[in-house]
Amino acid sequence: MARFWFYRQLPQFDAVFIQQKTLDPIELRIVRSLSSRLIFDMDDAIMFDGHGQFCRRRSRRFAAMIRAADLVICGNQFLSDRTVECAANLCLSSPITILPTAIDTCRFRPGLSSKKKSDVVTIGWTGSRSTNPYLNSIFPILAAVRGPAELKVMSDTTEGLDFSQLGPMPYRFVKWSAESEVAETAEFDIGLMPLPDDNGTRGKCGCKALQYMALGIPAVCSPVGVNCDIIQHGCNGFLPETPQDWTNTLDKLVADARLRQQTGMAGRSTADSEYSLREVVSRLAELLEQVAQPRRYSA
Repeated sequence: MARFWFYRQLPQFDAVFIQQKTLDPIELRIVRSLSSRLIFDMDDAIMFDGHGQFCRRRSRRFAAMIRAADLVICGNQFLSDRTVECAANLCLSSPITILPTAIDTCRFRPGLSSKKKSDVVTIGWTGSRSTNPYLNSIFPILAAVRGPAELKVMSDTTEGLDFSQLGPMPYRFVKWSAESEVAETAEFDIGLMPLPDDNGTRGKCGCKALQYMALGIPAVCSPVGVNCDIIQHGCNGFLPETPQDWTNTLDKLVADARLRQQTGMAGRSTADSEYSLREVVSRLAELLEQVAQPRRYSA
């Protein structure tokens, strides 16, 4: 009811911006009728279910949002392609544009680690309940890593994590919080982002990888979705494909501090020049200004 009360204010705005949420038909009809312009933004594969599978309800609501929007903003090419397909099926010509995930490179920056000097290399991962199972896939690989290393896991819960597969690899779990996220991640020497390859993960926008890169930490990520656009393998990060590739990459990084530093700084340069908050926000501002311009009707 609070939302419906708020909707009464929509006519006073030049544009209404909806992020991620697909509204039910009645609510969407109300919002569309009261909005001068409607912008729909997404950075996840919301048209599929949590396993990347077709979902009739999600698909229908996604299509309805596309039909109602004056502009659709997608976080990566995969999401844009799915949106273009949907618009074509609906015979729509709605403007669709790609705007990548932004990272605050002033907040996430190198040199923040308070970790004491040690020969032990910290291999880190940050995620959440929904992505915890992704990490299990490389636990056997981590168990075989050569050299002095430990695993640091940061998440909201240990649910879904099977630490028994780590074998002799020591590990630490840190509960995620907004206040400590940057400082805890800054202690990583290597950042991990393993992903299965499905429609859901192809729709992700690389926030985890960008956090590592902005902090000057070498990112080791599955070659899935936007990761392949953000990372140039062997230059500003790594995209191992097979278990043996993962093993070789991690062994090299654990053994070579200079390689970690060089790759981390190259990643930082990419994050700051192409995905920084200042860069993406200026592009978003341009889009909002364009959409909010008064309509011009020809005589």
